[in-house]
Amino acid sequence: MTTYEITLSEPDWSLLPEKPLNIISKKLEDCFDVVHARSVCTSWRSILPFPSYLLRPSYSLPTLDNKGSWTLEKIPLFLFRNRALGVESASEYFLGGIGRDEPEDLPSPNQCSVKVEIPGSDPRLMNMLDCQIFPLRHQYRMIGCNAEGYRGVAVLPLNKEGGDLVVLLNCTSVLMVLRSNEMRWRRFQTLSSDTCDDLVTFRGRFYTLFVNGDVFGFDPHFLELFPLVRLERDLSCGSSTSLVPSGDDELFLVELIVSRNYDVLDFMTRITLRVCRLDVDAGQWVMVSDIGDRVLVIGDLGNVSFSAKELPDGCGVSVNSILFTYGPSNVTCSYKYEDDLNCWRYSRDNLVTILGTSPVVALRVER
Repeated sequence: MTTYEITLSEPDWSLLPEKPLNIISKKLEDCFDVVHARSVCTSWRSILPFPSYLLRPSYSLPTLDNKGSWTLEKIPLFLFRNRALGVESASEYFLGGIGRDEPEDLPSPNQCSVKVEIPGSDPRLMNMLDCQIFPLRHQYRMIGCNAEGYRGVAVLPLNKEGGDLVVLLNCTSVLMVLRSNEMRWRRFQTLSSDTCDDLVTFRGRFYTLFVNGDVFGFDPHFLELFPLVRLERDLSCGSSTSLVPSGDDELFLVELIVSRNYDVLDFMTRITLRVCRLDVDAGQWVMVSDIGDRVLVIGDLGNVSFSAKELPDGCGVSVNSILFTYGPSNVTCSYKYEDDLNCWRYSRDNLVTILGTSPVVALRVER
């Protein structure tokens, strides 16, 4: 009886002809599939362009006094976790932008990475190929802006075809507007007697939130102004408010309310949330106790929303919850709606430790 030994060798994918590779490129569903494919070899990288969604386009804009320039940068934000760690170790999450790193001398470069800096440990570069990634939204940042009272910037295209932009700069006590086809800052009309607390874009409109509860929406041509019904506040309590867009589906307003009952020693038990969604047609806020499978994240890197239904069970982050990535200490928690108390309260089930805030927000969920 004769036996034959068959040796199977690993295929050399770099030898794949260009035609089938082009067919493969059309089947790639998202930008990170393209990143994975480009990491195979140099020839694949030369044929498959780097995903435009991951690029960071920038624009040079004049300063308010027109004596210098600032850089407006468009940054794609993501939530990511290391999938290789498994559910039992899936307690660390990172929120921020992802940068491109493509050194020419490496055969399979780490093309998509993020620098993580945690106090007490050396900075490390995480390879996004090993991570579960959730695209959030784009965020604009004004690099080098030293305008007095600067708190943020929002950008919308001037027309559906793109090209020209409208830039709205929040300088707290005043809003400044610039059209890219003019490249000159103008003072925007006074909308409220109070200072601007938050500024976002939603469904092709700017929305501004003021400390006194005033909210206004307006189109990028500033031809139509949409004043919303003011959110009445309890002046006997301290509070802060934030606007959180969830794609083009919903715009949420989250009010953090702190009771002035100083007899209660546990500070966290004095905090409740009021959550509303915008009824665009009626022009008013509607209180909600359920935000679906969403998690709203509110913090210094911007307010974002993502769906938690794709996260594995037991990972410490659950649907219908709200998380703040800032606070008086480095320990925070998620907030959930409690039916018996009829309000949003913090949950002790999963305390969250803020490990770092720059260049990305690093969180550890204690289970």
